[in-house]
Amino acid sequence: MSEPDPAAVHRGQRATHPREIPVRGFLDVGLRVVKRVGRDQLSLIAAGIAFFGMLALFPALAALVALGGAFVDPVQIVEGAEAYLSALPIAAREIVQGQMVELASADSDTLSLAAMIAFGIAIYSSSRGMANLVSGLNVAYEEEEERGFLALQLRITALTVFALIVGLLSLGALAVLPLATELIFRSELLTQVALILRWPLLLGFASVAFTIIYRFGPSRRQAKWRWIAPGGVLAVLIWVTATFGFAWYVQAFGAYNETFGTLAGVIVLLMWLWLSAFSILLGATLDAEMEAQTGKDSTVGEDRPMGQRGAVKADSCAAGVQDPG
Repeated sequence: MSEPDPAAVHRGQRATHPREIPVRGFLDVGLRVVKRVGRDQLSLIAAGIAFFGMLALFPALAALVALGGAFVDPVQIVEGAEAYLSALPIAAREIVQGQMVELASADSDTLSLAAMIAFGIAIYSSSRGMANLVSGLNVAYEEEEERGFLALQLRITALTVFALIVGLLSLGALAVLPLATELIFRSELLTQVALILRWPLLLGFASVAFTIIYRFGPSRRQAKWRWIAPGGVLAVLIWVTATFGFAWYVQAFGAYNETFGTLAGVIVLLMWLWLSAFSILLGATLDAEMEAQTGKDSTVGEDRPMGQRGAVKADSCAAGVQDPG
């Protein structure tokens, strides 16, 4: 049996956890990620995801207001969501807020009917976006889609429903947590604490959601949680940074109103969705290249020899290799 390359070992060839990859190894990972962004056209894939995400956004908002209205005043949901929407550029924020206010103004019978209709539309529309996201994840992990049509559609639908539920819970937490704290404890201090804590809660929801999608989305043997969690965290950090950065850019330098006129809000919202999709794909690519950095089995179950792990990135070791080829 040949001895392993010492340089490769020092770059993480024997790592059983991402934290065991040294700095030199992460430099290799980072360089490969940067090169793959252009090679695999991740920005173009993100654009397709953003388009279908736009189609699903407003039905999802209708479902949120309609279902939330069964438990609290829909106006309170809108008010709670305003804090989250404040991170968006003004033009995009006005579109979303306007739609939510209109939905909250509808009578309860209309909202109940809207809940059923909106969920059906949202699941169908979002599933197209999720299908594009799954394709993007296959690109990130360099996998070919091998699941049958029915199995793939069931997986896409399940991930879509999961994403909608996480979205509802996240926005619900933004609206309900401060209100519940105020009603139960009647303490202004605790209410302010709840207002602050809802943001880490939202980011935690998003990180967990991204990580679960990374695990069950690609057409491959599932990766162990520790090999996909870093990408979920990175995706959230990039997403938050890009959101606030884009909002600042639009406010300070953007000329969308002059260029696009009445369509400015739609364009800005679509750009934000594109940034969000790109962040998710970038996190997945990081996870994929971290797996490729080690020769150890990164998939679930008992350890298997390289070539029998059912995952391209787990069946190869690029330690010390900066160009993915």
